[in-house]
Amino acid sequence: MLGTGIGLAGLLTKDTSGATGLPPVLGWAGVAPCLAGALAVALLWKRPRST
Repeated sequence: MLGTGIGLAGLLTKDTSGATGLPPVLGWAGVAPCLAGALAVALLWKRPRST
């Protein structure tokens, strides 16, 4: 959750000119590992149990 919050803050924070503070590519680079982790958890959660 903390990593997602930091990544989204970097992606959405605007500076005084009204543009985003960081280029969108850097913001998405911060969010991408969080999305990959969420996907991995979802796939592990949905996997059928072999017991």
